[in-house]
Order: sequence, then C-alpha cells, then structure tokens
Amino acid sequence: MKKLVFLFYLAVVFYSCEKLNVNIENIEDIENIEDIEDIEFELGSLQKILDGYVIQAIDFDSKGNAWIGTFNQGLIRYNAEETVFYNSDNSAFPKGFVIWDIAVDKNDNVWISSNGLLKYDGQKFTLYNSQNTAMPEDVASTIAIDSKNNIWLASCRFQQGGLVKYDGSKWTVYTPGNSALPDNLINDIAIDQSDNVWLTVNNYLVKVSNNKWKVYDKNDLGLTNSIFSGIQFNSKNILFGVVDHSFNNLLIQPPCELYHFDGNKSTILSKIDHITSIPGRTKVSIDHNDYVWCYGMGSGCGVWIGKHWTKIDFSEWGASSVWAMKEAPDYRIWFGTEDGVYIR
Repeated sequence: MKKLVFLFYLAVVFYSCEKLNVNIENIEDIENIEDIEDIEFELGSLQKILDGYVIQAIDFDSKGNAWIGTFNQGLIRYNAEETVFYNSDNSAFPKGFVIWDIAVDKNDNVWISSNGLLKYDGQKFTLYNSQNTAMPEDVASTIAIDSKNNIWLASCRFQQGGLVKYDGSKWTVYTPGNSALPDNLINDIAIDQSDNVWLTVNNYLVKVSNNKWKVYDKNDLGLTNSIFSGIQFNSKNILFGVVDHSFNNLLIQPPCELYHFDGNKSTILSKIDHITSIPGRTKVSIDHNDYVWCYGMGSGCGVWIGKHWTKIDFSEWGASSVWAMKEAPDYRIWFGTEDGVYIR
C-alpha cells in the first residue's frame, strides 16, 4: 500500500513539474527502483577533510577508523577524534611510496598496495616484495581479501607478473605460464559472496573458484572488443562492471559502458558518457542500497539507480575527479579526490 501511495505521489509530481529531484535516502522503501526512471540523486551537504591531499584509496577497520592512501603523501588514519599521518619521517613507511589500494582484513591489519605490499598490524609496518617473497614484481596495484583472510593482489605489468595469493604463510603466484590466466595485466579484483575470485584481465573476465578457472571472452559475454575495467558485486551476488572501448578508436574516445553479469548472461545497462578516465581504470562501487557508483582516474563520478544516471560534479567544491570511493560503516560515502576527501 505504501508503495502505491508513493507511486501515486510521484505521478502527481511528474505531471505538474515534469521532473523530480529526490534525496536518495527517501526512496529506500521502493522495492523495484528499476521501474522508476526519472529519479535524480541529490548530493546534499558535504564535509571536506584533508585539503590538498591527493587521495587514491580508502578503507575502514572494525573500529570505524578510515585508512586513507595518498599519492606520495603517506598513509593517513582518520577518525572524529584524531588524524594520524604515517610517512618516512615518523615511521617505517618507505620513502617515495605511491599508494594504489588499501584493504583491511578481519583482524584489522591494513594491507597497502604500492611499490610492493605493505602490512600494518597497528604496531609496525612489514614490506613484502620480490626480494623477500615470491611476488613477481615490486608492485601491487589492487588488493582484495576473501572471507578466510587470504590476500589476493595484482603484482603485474605488461607481459610480466600476474595474480598473487597470500594466506599468511604461503605465497602462490599465477601467471599465463602456470595457470589459465589469459594475460599478465590485471585491472581489478573482486570477491563474490561464495569466495570466488573475479579478475578483469584486459579483454577477459576471469573467475577463480577452488583453483578452477573460467575465462570469459567478448563472445561469451556478447560484448565488442573492449577492455574490462572495474568490477563489484551487489547484495544479490550479481557482478557489475565497466567495459572500456578506448582502444577501439584512437582518434575519438568512445564512452565506457556499464554492464551486469549474472554468471550466465551479460547485459549492457548504459553508456557512461559523463566519465573520462584513464583507459581501463574506471572503477565501480556499490553501496548498501545496491546503487552502483562509477568513477575514474580522470574526471567524473556518477550513480546508477535503476535506469537512470546522475552525474556528480565536485567542481564547485574545488575538485574535478574522484580517484577513490568507499561507503563507511555508518553508510556515509567517502569520495577521495585530487583535493582531499568529501564525505556525504
């Protein structure tokens, strides 16, 4: 009944105003939001912190602390009471480290991908690289952690390295030479609700399940020759991802596209023509409402609600692009930009 009343209200507003601006928090009771096409997301008021810092990664521990990675400006732990900066001047944090990704495990260890893999256990930093582990490269571009606290990371570059698994004692490296990994260069890693590991590997989407590999190419997914970029799973364990067509036309950069894949069928949902990103680096984040956010290391950020995109423009707040995004335990969304963090 509540839904019918609300939909009737929407119809009245559409008739009189032709367009509806709805705060996203007021529509959580709608069961099938994909049936409503003309809902606009209102960014609302923003809190800004860490002016002047270039933010590249954000995650949260069980105590609600935000762990924030920067571009050559160190690691930051932030909460309402204090802000702690870790760099080579006050800790064992190595010099010249650019942080690409951060993931916090169930024991609140902070794992940092950079020129190698860093672990911070609350007391000390430990650096893992090709000198003291089986990591094939002195780089870790992206990290994911499964329910058993296994660390999965991309330690790779063009025609070098691959996927690495670290279970706390053993390092396992997967490359095209010893596995079904179709290429060395991994763009993103995501873990689904069954602990399957999913990779985007240039022109392929790859699933790793108990050492069994399934490689999906463009024909399996019904997509054109494209680069698979960011991926994420919603609460129904459906994969949402971005395909990048930049390399199909070197003169005109075509827009990326958002798709979802249920394990059997992929569906293109929409073009993402409001985001300009470095090829292969458009990311996906999904909040607790299953709203799909896309952002890129270039410019632009948008939220997909059902059948509708809303572009989020940070230019009036002084930032032009979103480089990192994470929903906090209190459901506030943190946007990492080239000029600090904006919190909604």
